[in-house]
Amino acid sequence: MSKTVKWILIGLGALIAILFVGKLISGKKETGIKVSVEKVGNKTIVESVNASGKVYPEIEVKISPDISGEVVELNVEEGDSVRKGQVLARIYADIYATQRDQAAAAVNQQEAVAANSSAQLNALKATLDQAERTYNRQKQLLDDKIISKAEFEQAESNYESALANYNAAKEGIRGNKAGVQSAQASLTRANKDLSRTTLVAPMDGVISALTVKKGERVAGNSFNIGTEMMRVADMSVIEVRVDVGENDVIKVSIGDSADVEVDAYNNRKFKGVVTQIASSVKSASLTSATDVTNYEVRIRLDPASYKDLIDPAKPRRFPFRPGMNASADIKTSKVDNVLSVPINAVATRVKGGDKTIDDKKKEDKKNKKPEEENGEESEPTVALDELEEVVFILQADGTVKKTVVTTGIQDINNIQIKTGLKGGEEVVSGPFNVVSKTLKDGAKVTKVDKDKLFETKN
Repeated sequence: MSKTVKWILIGLGALIAILFVGKLISGKKETGIKVSVEKVGNKTIVESVNASGKVYPEIEVKISPDISGEVVELNVEEGDSVRKGQVLARIYADIYATQRDQAAAAVNQQEAVAANSSAQLNALKATLDQAERTYNRQKQLLDDKIISKAEFEQAESNYESALANYNAAKEGIRGNKAGVQSAQASLTRANKDLSRTTLVAPMDGVISALTVKKGERVAGNSFNIGTEMMRVADMSVIEVRVDVGENDVIKVSIGDSADVEVDAYNNRKFKGVVTQIASSVKSASLTSATDVTNYEVRIRLDPASYKDLIDPAKPRRFPFRPGMNASADIKTSKVDNVLSVPINAVATRVKGGDKTIDDKKKEDKKNKKPEEENGEESEPTVALDELEEVVFILQADGTVKKTVVTTGIQDINNIQIKTGLKGGEEVVSGPFNVVSKTLKDGAKVTKVDKDKLFETKN
């Protein structure tokens, strides 16, 4: 064998040996748990509450008749634009017109009776005046002893009779006036009933719902809730009504801004502001079989954010329809330039150790005394004051140090750190299961890129 070939073989052998040793060394380096890390730094965090709901007009008026009857005229269809005072429908009015005519006739009759009584009163007043003059004259003649007492008493009797008749007529006049007023009140009521047969739009808007047809009979509001015939909505002011859970609703305040997405407009966000937060549980939550408790939050959309969707040639054709599905991100808090870490970097442990919540529950279940069991298997619980929030800081020797932290608000990616970190540390941020369940203080780890966390050796 030539020296050249010999040296080539020796070189190849040395190279193989170096590669083998390198592989061994590399394998030893990866003996720890593979994790990804992130450096602790300052960020702006915007906390938001996400909720879903539907689009509604902020103002929507239900139209119900005050009287019962047949719908004989229907001038609108669902979706029509209407103006305030525009006639929407009419109810059969003949019976109410007859009642109005009868009431008017009664007024005329009572006024005639009152006029006749007034004329009679004038005549009785003249009779009374004459009787009074005769009485006074006879009294003077009696005093002068010109007439007998019997003649005076006759004059006195005539005067008293005339006075009684006059007073009675005056009382009759009062009764006649009351009769006229009563008849006029009946006429006013009859006119009002007749006017109620015509339904008009209470405001400018759109017919958002129409539930009756011409020829149908409707019930009035006289004694109970009448038939809802239609709804008129002011579509120029739109709101989204979303359901927010009890844990999130306490974060929401009047005036909070929101980004709203409507399913009908893909990849489009509209601006809005919270205008109302329900103080009572939504009725659907009371009848739900689940333990979810929701409160209704109303968000008014900013017209400027959808102005481009309105056709100037058809300004009353609105881009939204009642009932459209929508979702909202309500921005509840914002902090600028604060210390933060990825949400996945924060884990929960039982105070004073490395036990997770699951570990504590298993331990409590195992240690449960037989006399404490009542026949049903109950899930052990862990009190909040038994827990603490922690992060795992990567050390120079490849181990991690568990550090207790206190947190603030969070967004979908990061969470504010109030105490426990100074900034610049490298904290373990993944995999999630490792951080949340298995990682312990002092554990050996291997730092890798996120995209290599789940790579397997060939």
